[in-house]
Amino acid sequence: MQTIHTTRLLVRTRWFAGIALALCAGIAMANMSSISVHNPRIRLLPGDLPLAGYFDLHNGGKKTVTLTGASCPDFGKVMMHHSISRNGQETMVMVMKRDVAPGKSIHFAPGGYHLMMMKRKHEIKVGQELPVTLHFRDGHTMRVNFRVGGATIQ
Repeated sequence: MQTIHTTRLLVRTRWFAGIALALCAGIAMANMSSISVHNPRIRLLPGDLPLAGYFDLHNGGKKTVTLTGASCPDFGKVMMHHSISRNGQETMVMVMKRDVAPGKSIHFAPGGYHLMMMKRKHEIKVGQELPVTLHFRDGHTMRVNFRVGGATIQ
């Protein structure tokens, strides 16, 4: 009799845990489904120069989301950078995260925030689309196809 009671209790506990996980995942997915990316593009530069990735990220949700990085199988390393002017000199600093408030957008564009894409694994050509995965603090990711453009794209 004790074994049957213990088994039922275990089944109920697992069932409630499963429901709780599904609800949490649903809330997190609802928040991620409100994230949108617009105008994803990569500036192709000659030789072994790093490439720059640009895009607009909009948070249509009700909670702040935090972008913590990006990756792409076509590059050995992808980092977030911010171009700034210090004492009349242009420089880049690495950025570890970017918060996006509810209803707001962040812009990755020339002269500002951008993805620095380094260590190409193969030849890349104008017109290609490359899969870039955006990483968020809560563990979610978003795969976005970035179109490769020439050195003059904005």
